[in-house]
Amino acid sequence: MTTAILPCGYLKVQATEMFKHLSRERISEHYTIDNQGYTRISMNALVVAEGDRLVILDPGCAEFLPSRLAETYGLEIPVPMEEELRRAGYDPNQVTDVIFTHLHFDHGSGAFERVPGMIRKRFPNAEYHVLKEHFEYASKPDRKESNSFFTLFFRYIDGISWLEDWDADWIDFRVYNGHTRGMVLPRIRTPERDIYYMTDLAPMELFLVGDVFSGYDLDPDMLIREKRDFLNEIEAGSELIFFHDPLKDRKIYP
Repeated sequence: MTTAILPCGYLKVQATEMFKHLSRERISEHYTIDNQGYTRISMNALVVAEGDRLVILDPGCAEFLPSRLAETYGLEIPVPMEEELRRAGYDPNQVTDVIFTHLHFDHGSGAFERVPGMIRKRFPNAEYHVLKEHFEYASKPDRKESNSFFTLFFRYIDGISWLEDWDADWIDFRVYNGHTRGMVLPRIRTPERDIYYMTDLAPMELFLVGDVFSGYDLDPDMLIREKRDFLNEIEAGSELIFFHDPLKDRKIYP
């Protein structure tokens, strides 16, 4: 098995909205904040090669988002996903599976591309996997996050594979509901250690602090409980991969 982190670009968010319960001064000890109070966050996909499968988790944001959304979040994609994948030694046509931890636009709309007259799969030979429970919620979400999903893109593809039916035992999934309903957190099992792709349970290293949550979390109290339970359960020496951290994309815990 081999794994690689694929940088998918950057967004900007209000720092004190991203990190609730922390002052601007505390946040700035870790991350740069500009004069308007924004901090730059990354989007880090994960690619896993195992046997005859090449799997991408959360392939970032589509380049063709509405201009209003792209401007609001300062979307930057310096290098196309295809090029990042080739740098890692793979071709987009080799991808067998795309796994979405959840369907917020920044985590997976990059699995699609727009060509004249249509939207289509960016990875034409891959199956696209999402938790059915989450897909059903994302199709009729809570008002707080109703503008965050890209479920409509799935109408342009032949079918969706449900993560409930996933059959490879080297990766499994825990379900969490504090950030959004039915988000999965993948665990990749390797001979050396377990690797946890932290998605938005703890999207940056500073979120490992117990009472820190994000203004983008649907249910902050639940998120804090889920995060505490998760950190209490995992083994020392596990590897954590952070989706949004622009400075440190992985950490051996604790």
